[in-house]
Amino acid sequence: MKLYLRALFVLLPLSLAIPAVPAQPVYRLSEQDKADIARIEAYLNALDTLRSQFVQLSSGGNFAEGVIYIERPKRLRLQYTNPPNIQVYANGFWLAHVDTELEAVWHVPIKTTAASFLVRDKIAFRDEFIVRRVIRQPQLISVELFQTGEPESGKFVLTFADQPLGLRKWTVTDAQGISTSVTLVAPAFNVSIPGDVFVFDETKFDHEQP
Repeated sequence: MKLYLRALFVLLPLSLAIPAVPAQPVYRLSEQDKADIARIEAYLNALDTLRSQFVQLSSGGNFAEGVIYIERPKRLRLQYTNPPNIQVYANGFWLAHVDTELEAVWHVPIKTTAASFLVRDKIAFRDEFIVRRVIRQPQLISVELFQTGEPESGKFVLTFADQPLGLRKWTVTDAQGISTSVTLVAPAFNVSIPGDVFVFDETKFDHEQP
């Protein structure tokens, strides 16, 4: 179960919170960095919905794929096609991890996962994160984050296509240095998503796993 929750920001070790890694020096942000951070925050706050296929890879060799749906604020769905028995739902407070093969469900507070970042009402890095650095590559821009007040907090990287901005990938790194990344494939932003996509019928499951 933790393999899939890790990518959620899971989306991702997935310990369900961003895990600890050795502290690193904080990069001194330039005026250009600050301008790009403001631009990225504005972009994310204008993002009402997201629908995309995704590929999830771990440096430990694990692979998964499926479709992600986000409706801000609060709602998220991960519909895995590989493995097909895994489903993840979020409704604002709880994140439910469902294994249809075992007919089992696990609930964790969404605020303890990285998934909470994308489904919150207002996204502002300064509220809970500090930007360690801004990374620019041809046609890409990334922000590397760690949690405010926790210098041992793990690394969380958001990557965007640039000019125009478009979310493309996020990566979480755990205490053992294992990275789990979720890459969006043909994402569609601010599109209509049927409400029943986010509905989870808990009556189909007889028990909750610890």
